[in-house]
Amino acid sequence: MAEIDTVLRVLPIILLLVLPRMSFALPTFANAVTNGIVNINKLTEASGVAASRNNPGVLWTENDSGNAAVVYALDSQGRNLGTYTLPDNTDNEDIGIGPGPITNVSYLYVTDIGDNNSDRANIEIYQTPEPAVYFWQTNSPVSNRAMKGTRTIFLTYPDGAHDAEAEFVDPITGDWFVLTKAKSSRIYTAPKALMDTSTNILLTFVQKFTFDVPNGADISPLGNEILVRQENFAQLFTRSNGQSISNALAEASNGIPVVGEAAGEPNGEAIGFDYYGSGYFTLSDSEDSGVQPLYYFARTSFDGPTPPRVVVPLASTWKYLANGTDQGTAWRNSSFNDSTWLSGVAQLGYGDGDEQTTLSYGANVNNKYITSYFRKTFVATNVNRIANMTLKVVVDDGANIFLNGSPIESLNLNTNAAYNTLASAMPTALRDTWQSYSVDPRLLVEGTNTLAVEVHLASPSSNSLSFDLQLIATEAPFANAISRLTNQTKIFLTGSSNSPTTIRATTNFLTWTNLGSVLLTNGSGTFYDSTATNLNARFYQPYRAIP
Repeated sequence: MAEIDTVLRVLPIILLLVLPRMSFALPTFANAVTNGIVNINKLTEASGVAASRNNPGVLWTENDSGNAAVVYALDSQGRNLGTYTLPDNTDNEDIGIGPGPITNVSYLYVTDIGDNNSDRANIEIYQTPEPAVYFWQTNSPVSNRAMKGTRTIFLTYPDGAHDAEAEFVDPITGDWFVLTKAKSSRIYTAPKALMDTSTNILLTFVQKFTFDVPNGADISPLGNEILVRQENFAQLFTRSNGQSISNALAEASNGIPVVGEAAGEPNGEAIGFDYYGSGYFTLSDSEDSGVQPLYYFARTSFDGPTPPRVVVPLASTWKYLANGTDQGTAWRNSSFNDSTWLSGVAQLGYGDGDEQTTLSYGANVNNKYITSYFRKTFVATNVNRIANMTLKVVVDDGANIFLNGSPIESLNLNTNAAYNTLASAMPTALRDTWQSYSVDPRLLVEGTNTLAVEVHLASPSSNSLSFDLQLIATEAPFANAISRLTNQTKIFLTGSSNSPTTIRATTNFLTWTNLGSVLLTNGSGTFYDSTATNLNARFYQPYRAIP
């Protein structure tokens, strides 16, 4: 790969005039709107809701006790996308999403934590790689598809049994937290290090929690906000950079709206952020018919996260060639002529039943084509604003992926593998899930770009091949609020999680001064300029230097 000179990822300059001391309100949200109607006759006690991080617009929910051991996938309008089976359940009460044992995979946490009589010897988590889900499933919802790779983790309280209905997974540390359902609620945790390696864990008591009878909770994808609800009220806790969960939940919170029983959401237990952490959804736990509104609460304050930029969406149309030929290396380049190749919508492949485009594997079922080729051109604009880019891919078994002719990822395969080289087998648990990888955004060019992917089987007699790909970008950091304090300026920054951001300033646009840097630990940060003590206008520019 050619070496690329250092560039600055910047956004427009911010003008600061001297302002009086300002105070900034806590996050605020509009009252509920009905985003759609859930009409699933067996989903009568929705006791948790979590928005997918990899399938935009997809929500996960599950039933309370006494129902089948399944989770439901819905779209953001409440339409059924399918049911997915779990090993067991006693009293599932909440559902979360977070990191797990494999670092580039997102996991569902279906939490079997209900214990009305406080007499269970242990509680359980069903931790499973989140599968790829598609909107076309509204036409033919998946029926009782087994969740692959599910781990059952048994957890025991250190001080006896507790009833609980609220939990979440910290996206920063990967630690799991549970809030007991009591007027004197208690918080317990299971650290990620133990959850990655053990299926029998003794929980650690964290602290008491001054929230009466919590029955639902969620944490934002950046980890900087925590929702906790009861049937008729809810609170949002703000977490600052580097702050622990325990300290965040010990500080003051602000009330946020829920519908409540009187207004049409009886026994509301489910609450969850949308996929990038702007607004949130709620559902009811007491709709015997299975027909109920899916409520959405939009953020009205200007302190929310910036939506990710979708460069290449899932379920895109790809050019493909599946005829067993050796294409060499020229096919990887932008200048290659693929006009004779066929086109199809992802997923592309065969054997799993979830393909939108079925590929040929040849005449011999025991001697299939080893390699299938895929190409896609797409247009990218304002690429200088992109600070980070993430490749998300579903593949079975292995793949080499190129962007504008440069290799960006190899999965279960050597980068320069020959067309008839067998891949290492993809673990069964990962064949249906998105795996995420960081990509250098400088490989994008302004205008037309080309992705080229070769997918290899692990065996000529393999019974399946799968492929889909997303490319998601995050913008360079920017200041979303600014205030003039007594002897300094306070700049509120948002951007990519864990990105170092430098602030520079000028009074004349001729001479710029680097003032310092701040790490956006969970996607936000605050920078103080103690040099801004005079009454002159001053201009700031946040940027991230990419070496």
